[in-house]
Amino acid sequence: KMSVLLALITSSVAFRASAPRCSRPRVARPPACFEAIAKTSQPHGPPSETDSAALATASPAPALQPREVVATMLHALHRSNRGTGGYEAALRFISPTHQYRADFERSGKYSASFARYLRQPHKASLLGWDEYRWDGDTTLIQGEAYQQTSVRASADATWTSVRWLLTSKEVEGSGASQWMVEAVFVDEPDDAELAAVEPLAPLEEPERRQIFAQLDTDESGAISPESFVGVVASLGFPREQAEALAAATDTDGDGAITFGEFSALLSKVNQQASAAGSFARLVTDGVRATADAAQSPHDVVTKVLRALRDEPPYPLYGAEVAIRYCSPTNPAAQLTPATFATYLDEPHYAILTQWDEVEEEEEEEE
Repeated sequence: KMSVLLALITSSVAFRASAPRCSRPRVARPPACFEAIAKTSQPHGPPSETDSAALATASPAPALQPREVVATMLHALHRSNRGTGGYEAALRFISPTHQYRADFERSGKYSASFARYLRQPHKASLLGWDEYRWDGDTTLIQGEAYQQTSVRASADATWTSVRWLLTSKEVEGSGASQWMVEAVFVDEPDDAELAAVEPLAPLEEPERRQIFAQLDTDESGAISPESFVGVVASLGFPREQAEALAAATDTDGDGAITFGEFSALLSKVNQQASAAGSFARLVTDGVRATADAAQSPHDVVTKVLRALRDEPPYPLYGAEVAIRYCSPTNPAAQLTPATFATYLDEPHYAILTQWDEVEEEEEEEE
């Protein structure tokens, strides 16, 4: 249904600020090995025989703190425990509201389904770790816990970030609650990646000709340098920079900017450290924003769905289009296309890239 698909497209990862710790009821102690690991700040190596043996009886409990749950999960997912009960132990800590938990319960084949889910490429580093560390304190916010960790395959390998989201679930009939894993995010973009300007597809030739025609006010087939400088300056460029850009764009120096010269300028949309690139990106963003504003919600949803489903003209095209239509208040709008694409690999988003028919539901009037 269209309403469901739209909700999926606009879903995003929530980033929360730090919050003070809160106390939790304690009715039993966790295995000593996991409790000790949770309190240590130094990098941890592969699970020991004692750690692996503890997985046989490891289960959620009110006494377990978020770090102890994460440590248990990491040990359960380590390759040394694959095929020896590790996946079964990990599944016991998956929240009942987790998308995959519901799938596993319907299929009745926990380990096989879980193994397929974990074989997704972006989860490889989570399964191939030989060292992990805690990155910062646990953040607790209204029944949710966030814990940042890093993993790496060897002592000289690069660290990969892994963020854990846990939710507090009530233990039926006890009045107590216990922490369970709601989601795991592997290798999210850091601040530098979020701040980076992503490659932008240049305007198509019809769009370039339309802009050129608007600037060619006398319909002479060329833009005068004076007119061009005025346009560039109106976009916030210093006049000296606008004049230099006009001179650079007029490559044959005949005192007029032809369509070919103007088109070449707009093709520099990804030359970030230049006036030409900045101007080209401003024009490109402006054209697309104007076109987007004229579209109906139906048009927007259809365009995004088709971009995600159809054969892309270049890699990550679908993710780029989806990000462009995200609301500015949606954190997904700040993701890189490459990172956005990793979320599309999740099984519960598969319908967005594999659909064959779309049915639109009419909203009931109140």
